[in-house]
Amino acid sequence: MHPHLAFGITARDAAEAALLGLEVEALGYDELWVNDTPRGDGLQTAAAAAAATTHLDVGLGVAALSGASPAEIAERVRRAEIPAQRLTFGVGSGSSSSLELVTTGVAELRSLLPGQRLAVAAVGPRMARLAGGIADAVVANWALPERLAELRELIAEGAAAEGRPPPRLVGYVRVAAGAGAERRLRAEMERYAGAGQHYSRAFEAQGGGLIGVAIESADPEELAEALAPYHAEVDTVVVRGLPAGDTLKAWLEVARAAAPVSGGESPPERQGPSAGSR
Repeated sequence: MHPHLAFGITARDAAEAALLGLEVEALGYDELWVNDTPRGDGLQTAAAAAAATTHLDVGLGVAALSGASPAEIAERVRRAEIPAQRLTFGVGSGSSSSLELVTTGVAELRSLLPGQRLAVAAVGPRMARLAGGIADAVVANWALPERLAELRELIAEGAAAEGRPPPRLVGYVRVAAGAGAERRLRAEMERYAGAGQHYSRAFEAQGGGLIGVAIESADPEELAEALAPYHAEVDTVVVRGLPAGDTLKAWLEVARAAAPVSGGESPPERQGPSAGSR
């Protein structure tokens, strides 16, 4: 039984999304997560991948509550027509740092989309604690295994305060494989550091080094070994690819290199509170 593993991509057109979904499902990944940005509709990409596959779950990481109202977001979900049991829909504060925005946004989405699994993105400790109390899953981004362990404890605290089990912890791990891997990972970190203080603060709090996995050889065994500490701290690792180019071939190269190893060992058991069901 392999660790619970997902692959993460940016928004694509429907044809590429379908092909990626089929390949990711065939490789043994459990889920496909799609970034939602002003440059591309991640939900439509997820819908195309779900329609092309039979059992691959999909996730959106994440819709910004600072940029759209819960009613607008709910309408997007309805239009996508993804079966609720296959979708984990993620929201975040976006350009705002307001906990209230997320609290009220999730509450309204629950009334508008009954039965839909909702995830909350958490970079810092306050949002992690809040997400533990209100979300079905928590998406942690740009975190080393040690920080993921800290966030997991805060999520458990938030859940306990609300008298509920801790939600699933989903860890986005940037993964670059092949020539120039370290350069791509460093460039992605620099891009995020300029996008908001919450990212730059998170980078500084973790020592300022590289966060993620960069394997110049693209060797599957090396990638599996590098990802193992992340599996030890979360329920689902999202291998968020950093391909050499924005082509279908380049994305698939990362997906194949980091694919689940059949017959491999399960990840080490976590210590402390459970991170919830899958």
